[in-house]
Amino acid sequence: MICPVLLALALNIVDLNGKAYGHGVPFAMITMAGLTLMTGICPLLVCCFLEGFPGWGVSLVPVTTILATLSSCCLVVLACLIAQSIVSKSIFITVGVICGILVLVRIVCYSVYDRRNNDGREYTTYMHNVLDESHEFLIGVTGILFLGFEGLALDGHGQTGDNIRELVGYISFIICTFGVCLMFLEMTPPRWFAVHRHGSNQERTEGEQQIVCLTLILDCIMAVGIFVLLLVVMLKLTSPKVALWVLLPPAVSFGQLIVLVVVMENTEVEQESSPASLELTKATFTGFLAVSITTISSTSSSNLTGSFLLLSSMAIGFGLSWRLLSQANIRRGLSSCVSSAHVASAAKVASFCTHLCIVISTILFVAMDCNANGK
Repeated sequence: MICPVLLALALNIVDLNGKAYGHGVPFAMITMAGLTLMTGICPLLVCCFLEGFPGWGVSLVPVTTILATLSSCCLVVLACLIAQSIVSKSIFITVGVICGILVLVRIVCYSVYDRRNNDGREYTTYMHNVLDESHEFLIGVTGILFLGFEGLALDGHGQTGDNIRELVGYISFIICTFGVCLMFLEMTPPRWFAVHRHGSNQERTEGEQQIVCLTLILDCIMAVGIFVLLLVVMLKLTSPKVALWVLLPPAVSFGQLIVLVVVMENTEVEQESSPASLELTKATFTGFLAVSITTISSTSSSNLTGSFLLLSSMAIGFGLSWRLLSQANIRRGLSSCVSSAHVASAAKVASFCTHLCIVISTILFVAMDCNANGK
């Protein structure tokens, strides 16, 4: 998330002396970007170091908790510093203060109540797996949104009066900052979802179901944020009929579950699957971002460009749907009405559609490049 900011500043891609950035903001932005990058890496380094020297007697949890809190706060501050070029001052200050308060309130509750009240309650292995998968999804989606937000802000150089840029900037900034809060919530999950070590199977099942519901809600919030952003961009750059095709991937991916339940009988065989990677989705979003920002800046769009934006946005939609369908919380959440085998089948269809849309959008991207170079 942070590397594009540092790279743009280091290569002087952004005019930090322009009117968009006030006095002292360039130094603050560079410092905060570097600090955010370092605090994001330090927790892993601390874990590796303390595991290599267990005799030091240093508790791992307090150190990583402090570093995770600092990293989250730095991300919010950095987002606010970047946002000032396209978001009004009152908005980015208000959103930044709210998100900062949410992070600080959560860490206080976690440190004072959750960790000190050791009443024998803990998270099961399944709970940790569900939280890890969901946290990885939130990181991926927030990273995608942060990348788009950075590109939009740094490319615009403080241009005002551009309604498309401002609207997309507002949406990206708000979802990014609250995405950081959701990521931090899953890093410090509430204690009341934990179960007793020697609790009954029913208590464990109820606790696991609550964690599944929590992660599903958080994942859906961020996924909806991505689709809203894609829809807004497509509505501004293409016709409404074309833009509405962005909603096809989730409709197909999850709608086929209803067809599978009606046509095929539910099977009792449990089918496990590992969560799909978001790397293809990130790469596709990078291409979508580059073309859409250029199109917004030039306020012109050809049929070839519109086709690429549509196919790449559908690839992003199918990629997110594929990831969600392959997560454990979806299988557990739908287990009462849909078998895991049907969910796995739907994930395979979403995977196929993701790769198909990426192939077609790649061909269109090459055609756009050849057309631009007059070949």
